[in-house]
Amino acid sequence: MGKIIITINRESGSGGRQIAFRLGELLGINVYDKAAIEGNKTYKSENKKVTSREAYYSQIQKMRDIASKESCIFVGRTGFRVFKDDPNALKIFIFADRDMRVKRIAEKFGVDEESAAKCIDDVDNARETYTKYYAGASRYEVRNYDFTINVSKFTIEEVAQHLAENICSLYST
Repeated sequence: MGKIIITINRESGSGGRQIAFRLGELLGINVYDKAAIEGNKTYKSENKKVTSREAYYSQIQKMRDIASKESCIFVGRTGFRVFKDDPNALKIFIFADRDMRVKRIAEKFGVDEESAAKCIDDVDNARETYTKYYAGASRYEVRNYDFTINVSKFTIEEVAQHLAENICSLYST
């Protein structure tokens, strides 16, 4: 398999982050999420306060630098837009039925379903606002992706296995 860049956007509570990390294990490639990309937040010069837009462009540059050196998976961070014209990029969107997402978040954080639903709404709204502001696009627009998958009927392992098999098949030609 040649060099590949995989971007994964996901709905809150869909398990998309866990799928990304399992997929990375299966493919033997590194996964970069918000924490890894932002790292130490070395966006400040000595005498200048950095704007959020400058921080965003710094993140994009870091992503492009990583992708120029290795096969990798990026979770979020408008990766679908950053690599939209890259022939080595495979852009994926993971979503799930709301009931499943609410149950997953309630269980994960030990909260009631009403609190979990509010959390999901807050996170999804924040992600959509971020994406529209910085990428100028909706993360829900299916044309942004090569592959979208409703994971409601599958386990994280099943989805990761399915993606790995198809990615290997696609990139072995």
